[in-house]
Amino acid sequence: MEFSGDNTLVAVGTTESYIRIWSLENKPLTSSIDPPDYHPSSSRRLIGHSGPVYALSFSPSIALNEATPSTNGTTTNASPTGTPRYLLSSSADSTIRLWDLSSYTNLVVYKSHAAPVWDIRFSPHGHYFVSCSADRTARLWSTSHISPHRLFVGHDASVDAVAWHPNSAYVFTAAGAPDRSVRMWDVQRGSAVRLFTGHMGNITALAASPNGKFVASADDRGEVLLWDLAAGRLVKRMRGHGRGGVWSLDWSVESSVLVSGGADGTVRVWDVAPSNPSAVDGKVIGDGGAGAKIDAGQLQAGKKAKGKDVVVSPDQISAFPTKKSPVYKVRFTQMNLVVAGGAYLP
Repeated sequence: MEFSGDNTLVAVGTTESYIRIWSLENKPLTSSIDPPDYHPSSSRRLIGHSGPVYALSFSPSIALNEATPSTNGTTTNASPTGTPRYLLSSSADSTIRLWDLSSYTNLVVYKSHAAPVWDIRFSPHGHYFVSCSADRTARLWSTSHISPHRLFVGHDASVDAVAWHPNSAYVFTAAGAPDRSVRMWDVQRGSAVRLFTGHMGNITALAASPNGKFVASADDRGEVLLWDLAAGRLVKRMRGHGRGGVWSLDWSVESSVLVSGGADGTVRVWDVAPSNPSAVDGKVIGDGGAGAKIDAGQLQAGKKAKGKDVVVSPDQISAFPTKKSPVYKVRFTQMNLVVAGGAYLP
């Protein structure tokens, strides 16, 4: 699942190999090639892949980061409007497809990976994108070339997640067992500049902070790890999610808050400031999508959690349980609201 940068569209990839796009404003999605008697609805189907669709990425919204000159000679930021022009999709059929969102047609099929492509991500400025695959590689592409510009090779397992640094000069990749590491790559040289190890589960999500100082990674044990890029070290380990995978991470505009969503059916908000080692007051006790939460102070006092109880670290600001629906995507808007999406499983 993926939300567009201007929050007007949401796209979902399915196991039936097609992609469904909805208008979040319930507007008809018109195409430049529709016949005159066609009655558009608020959703569209994109058909072309021959396997389950695993990842989607909208191109950056056109006017989101543009500045417009005003009449008095000063420069003002444009309002966060403007629709994305393209959508990328990756699939179990080992291909990546580029879709035109004005005609809802497939423009390009990128073939290079030798196994299912798990994740794909447009660069913050568009044009370039990065993909990762079960073939243990990540690859750098541009929309105008059908072959990759760079291969990022070094992981010892399937590469499951990718993310961009906000300056577009670096790419992050994360691998599953037995590798379980996060690597930071220099896009120009194609070489690894950082290696982060510490996850005990398979890494399922990655996100770099907008200020460029941190990267967050999450795994199928429900842990979220925060890494300092300059120092190359772990800042803290945040717990609260149940087992099963934290599927999505996103940062607030000021890089002060992190939000996560996962298989335990909850959306959780985290304080990313370095934690105080003496803090033992993780007073978030209640019933969520994955069982009872336990005060983190109890654990530090020597009391062990029982069975399926979930330990919540003091870094958690709040938790929002759903009706047992796994949360596939969380996203901060420019106004610091959180949009979350998932699938209702009755």
